[in-house]
Amino acid sequence: MSDIWEEINKKRRKQEEYLAQKLASSLGVPYFSFQIIKPHPSALELLPKELAEKSKTIPFKLEGKKIILTTVDPYNDDFKSVVKDFENKGYKVVWGIISNSSFLEGLDEYQIIKLRKLKIERSLEINPEILKKFEEEITRKEMLQNFCQELLKDNPFFILDVIIAGALKFEASDIHFEPYEKEIKIRYRLDGILYDVLSIPIDIYDMIKNRLKIISGMLLNVTDKPQDGRFSVNYKGENIDFRVSLVPSIYNESFVIRILIFSKIIRGLEDLGLRKDDYKILLNVIFQPNGLILNTGPTGSGKTTTLYAILLKIKKPDIKIITIENPVEYKIEGITQVEIDERKKITFSDALKSFLRHDPDVILVGEIRDPETAKTAIQASLTGHLVLSTLHTNDSLGAIPRLISLKVDPKLIPSALRLIIAQRLVRKICPYCKEIYEPDEETKNKIKNELKEIPQRVDVSKINFQKITLAKGKGCSFCFNTGYKGRIGIFELLLVDERLEEIIYKNPSESEIKELVKDNFVSLRQDGLLKALTHLTTLEEVERITGIF
Repeated sequence: MSDIWEEINKKRRKQEEYLAQKLASSLGVPYFSFQIIKPHPSALELLPKELAEKSKTIPFKLEGKKIILTTVDPYNDDFKSVVKDFENKGYKVVWGIISNSSFLEGLDEYQIIKLRKLKIERSLEINPEILKKFEEEITRKEMLQNFCQELLKDNPFFILDVIIAGALKFEASDIHFEPYEKEIKIRYRLDGILYDVLSIPIDIYDMIKNRLKIISGMLLNVTDKPQDGRFSVNYKGENIDFRVSLVPSIYNESFVIRILIFSKIIRGLEDLGLRKDDYKILLNVIFQPNGLILNTGPTGSGKTTTLYAILLKIKKPDIKIITIENPVEYKIEGITQVEIDERKKITFSDALKSFLRHDPDVILVGEIRDPETAKTAIQASLTGHLVLSTLHTNDSLGAIPRLISLKVDPKLIPSALRLIIAQRLVRKICPYCKEIYEPDEETKNKIKNELKEIPQRVDVSKINFQKITLAKGKGCSFCFNTGYKGRIGIFELLLVDERLEEIIYKNPSESEIKELVKDNFVSLRQDGLLKALTHLTTLEEVERITGIF
């Protein structure tokens, strides 16, 4: 029965939007739909909700001293009064038509603004004495553990401060609170690997989790459902966001805190670890006016960082860039970023179709995972747009078969697709405890065999293949005794050229594509080995990421 009502409501909404479009067309003004595009908070804040409700008006967007208003009824005297009031304040007013349903959705956005403000204002003030202790004394995991043991006896309230300060000190990307029957384990993710840090009693954890819920805007009385929240911490003059995810487990509630440091994610294209030849290929492609660039790899492989770096490289005042993301984690000045809402059944495909009408030059689509999004992205790249997106395949060679499996017409792929990137993140050797060594002959021969067909475009002049050396980190206080500090990307770039056109029509396998492009193709493993030979990472790390060879 609910399906029938849902279908009826869909038809009603469709008819309502159609009538709004007809009215806009007859008046010669724009039509807007809040199903896809939401009003901007900076515009909403200029008109009180009570007056918006009375005048059937929703401010849509603010551009300097130009404001775009949307209304259900342009003949409403209160709407005319709102327009006149904005004009008297020096604004240039542009207005358009929305449906009544969009109007009601616009009113809902006022409440969302309040909730967002509450979340933004939630912050954790770490005890200054704790920060000072980390700055001056605590350099190893054992010191952190001893400090926590002292606090558990004397002042357990500050345990959360210590856990977060420790994560910032040791540059963790995530903090995991994992409940077990008799204790709670705290683990940090450092450079992609989880490390046990300490264990705390269950009774102390109840205090910690309640404090964590309060500062991140979660409900204290809800313990049987997942919740999400955010809070911020001011650390060394930088406001750092923390995204909190809670799920109930069999023993207690489990938390994962993601640490969102803008400077670590938003980086220059030249800082990602691309070799000079790959960097040159990428530059040639991203400055083309149209086409599709795909970045492939698993979750956590750095795809978003690379795509953001591309956007920053090509961003300039005379081009319009729109991103469609889920969620938007980092705000970039000069780029229109839109967050999709799957709870309201607004998908990447819906948003992409809508924003093609906003005349963008460059579009970033967070992910292609269904046939409709794939086809729309291909069409957009064929009609004068540069489209960037991600695709879940193991390597670059699997992207073309994956597009075909998503029902994309093979005849369109060569014209649309410009470049496929595959990437992973490997840990860099700690520079403070790095030591050089010479591997055994068997290892040397394996490396030489793997790199024997490396393309001529790759500069290997700095590598002495007659006397191969590798490096590793011994472990020290600077690297949490891991031997590694930071991460760098390893890449493979598959340039889609004329040679691939004929074979794409035949739905090729990955091995067929590899055979065709092998004279100009560097695999993830080969790039990793080159980085190991130049002492950026270890052979063990390359094998961990790309497999034993």
